[in-house]
Amino acid sequence: MKSVIIVGAGIGGLCLAQGLAKAGIGFEVWEADAGPQVRGQGYRLRIDAMGQRALRQCLPPDLFELFRASCAVSGPARFVDPQLNPLPGRRPENWRENAGAGEADGDLSADRQVLRDILSHGLAPRIRWGRRAKGFEREGDGVALHCVDGHAHRANLVVAADGLNSPLRRQWLPKAEPEAIGALNLYGKVSPAGVDPALLAGPTIVFADGWTLVIEPMRFGAEMSELAARHAPDCRLSPTGDYVYWAMFGREASLGGSLSAEEDAAGLRRRIEAMSSGLHPSLSDLLRRTAPEAVMGRPVRMAAGVPSWQPGRLTVLGDAIHAMSPAGGVGANTALADAAMLAACLADGGIAQAVARYEADMRSRAEQALAATRAGTERLLRRL
Repeated sequence: MKSVIIVGAGIGGLCLAQGLAKAGIGFEVWEADAGPQVRGQGYRLRIDAMGQRALRQCLPPDLFELFRASCAVSGPARFVDPQLNPLPGRRPENWRENAGAGEADGDLSADRQVLRDILSHGLAPRIRWGRRAKGFEREGDGVALHCVDGHAHRANLVVAADGLNSPLRRQWLPKAEPEAIGALNLYGKVSPAGVDPALLAGPTIVFADGWTLVIEPMRFGAEMSELAARHAPDCRLSPTGDYVYWAMFGREASLGGSLSAEEDAAGLRRRIEAMSSGLHPSLSDLLRRTAPEAVMGRPVRMAAGVPSWQPGRLTVLGDAIHAMSPAGGVGANTALADAAMLAACLADGGIAQAVARYEADMRSRAEQALAATRAGTERLLRRL
């Protein structure tokens, strides 16, 4: 009987948990946060074909259909300069339009908290909120996982899915620490009321000098409670009304300098106001409408690559091993694919063989995604 501890209740860790539940494999999910909504988790996630396949594989059919139904409905993207003049030549070759209503192809724009609600459904008895892992020891055919509360827990397999600051990865693979790339990601959301209707028709990608602004309307087909009642009546989704998501990605020098850990919401808001000057009035108005508490920001860190190691009873997925810049739009999708592959491998065979097969697949996929992300980062940071 396999026993698995998944460290981290983010998108990748919860997707893996759903896959293990479907396969009948015993597991627990540890999450350092005291609950599912104790801190901001971000806003919009674009889920591409790879991510959708992973979710379809791991989720029960009713939850997968709820995921699709809960995504935003949007139109085609436009690519413009800061005065909203068209820049068709800046459209990335690999840009994927959002899927329309009822369409099978195309990306889907999901609200991060709603997706997390869906991925958490049915797992409550197995999620240990407020349990923070600080280190591990290998013990025979398993791993002893140590908590900050002094207790140790043992499992046949431990999966570090706890993000780019993973303490398990730092202990195990200290040279795999993601590196700062000298860029920032500032993002927020605002009510669509009063926003220029042209910005509500579909995604708008604004290319400026050394930075890029992405704006996407998140307009949902119905109330989340109605969608849940229609597709998975027992699932409780966070109330989420329509909003406009925006994200600024750029060089630190172009976005007001490096970001300190002490910078508060007011400081982030001042950066946004400074960046608003010189933009088309529709863009500056949208940014200035954003409440300070809705603005988030973080320095961008990225893995240089995925190192080699001897497969064992500890493995990693998602940002814990291949953190990516948001520029390529593939970080969350790669984590979902990791989760689906690991679940499939564990369902098919013993732990040793499953981990070796998974890690070979993960490493190849992650290196391709990192290459795509580097290319996307260079494109978005390009100077005019």
